[in-house]
Amino acid sequence: MKKSLAYLSLFLSSLLTIINGINVPISATDDLNTISSINNYKDILSMDDSPLKVMILTNLALKYARQNNQKKALKILAKAQQISLKLTDNYQQIVSLTRVAQTYGEISNRENALASLNLAKEKTKQIKDKSLQASLLLNIALEYEKLGKIETANNIYQQSQTIKAQISQPQLEFPFEQTPTKFQIGLLANVNSFRNTTATFGFDVNYEKQWEISDILLNGTAFIGYDSDRTFNKFRPTGLINSVYRHHFDKEWSFFTNALITANQEFFASQNDDDDLSILGNLLFGGGYNLWRGETPSNSVDLQLGLGGIYEYDFFDGEKRRNQLSPALGILLQSRGLKLGNAELNHILAIIPALNDLENYTITSDSNLSIPLSEKWSFTNRLFVRYRNQLIEKDNPKVQFFFSTGVQYTF
Repeated sequence: MKKSLAYLSLFLSSLLTIINGINVPISATDDLNTISSINNYKDILSMDDSPLKVMILTNLALKYARQNNQKKALKILAKAQQISLKLTDNYQQIVSLTRVAQTYGEISNRENALASLNLAKEKTKQIKDKSLQASLLLNIALEYEKLGKIETANNIYQQSQTIKAQISQPQLEFPFEQTPTKFQIGLLANVNSFRNTTATFGFDVNYEKQWEISDILLNGTAFIGYDSDRTFNKFRPTGLINSVYRHHFDKEWSFFTNALITANQEFFASQNDDDDLSILGNLLFGGGYNLWRGETPSNSVDLQLGLGGIYEYDFFDGEKRRNQLSPALGILLQSRGLKLGNAELNHILAIIPALNDLENYTITSDSNLSIPLSEKWSFTNRLFVRYRNQLIEKDNPKVQFFFSTGVQYTF
């Protein structure tokens, strides 16, 4: 009860903000009486998509539900949710989705109500006005409480309170605000069978953590490949890990370490052969300068310069062709959390020459694009491109790429 009263108190204080922000496009000849009198479904659908259209549809759905026509009510609410998602303004999307969820709750369709609320909650992350974001979260928390999701409501309420507390405090540019750990894992598989059978099973791992003066980003991909046509090594493991750690001295300068390790990746091997064994790794240490930063250090572009080493190993044609460690220079352009609409891009561009042999250098581009599908699930795509100047085998191309796509779950 105390928690509900706290919700209500904060809700009333921000209600005016929410009402003023709806921005419903009502002409001079329209009023609420006119809105309530619109009952023809076809006439409503002919209207331009807007929060007003969503409002009218939810009112119409309630009328059908009260006449015991649940099927028609659900059809109308599904249309209202579809329109809400098409709205270009994030705030209007959230308000409309919350209204749809509230209406689902009123006609006792809890599952769809929660689905709409989950969508609304996820979209609050895109609201840059923190005061408005806190108000929207509070309204969503109230709806979760009505649906009996008390723990979820409490968590969102606390999130709203935290945002309001941050607004009232002066924002420090440095040290940075600590963020929760972000861990994602994705699974993918491919099987093909005709005269011979080939299969690939693998997973992607992404790990990100921001502390006050340091952070870490890790991207990893591991596969097990099977080919019944191979002479031996029918099961072949393949792996790629790229990670960057930063320790910040101030809001612009940082110390970084970068590690890249690959095993049996064809585009890093001296020869493309299923029975080969190849390992390539580099470890760099150096300094970085921030070129751009968004709302958090996780949204940034850094230029980094470092020194370290490259280890290369190649075994093919039954003999060892390369096993050497070379000093290296690293020039990196690292981009994190770049927003492309709802999608997020992480990218590392690296130029790494061996200092004892300037003709031995690699240029790599590692891109990870994540598109949210729900609060926990996302559609992810990784493109890794490598240019390797020095080759042992002339037939091996200098430019090769690795691409993976699938879905990921965020813990």
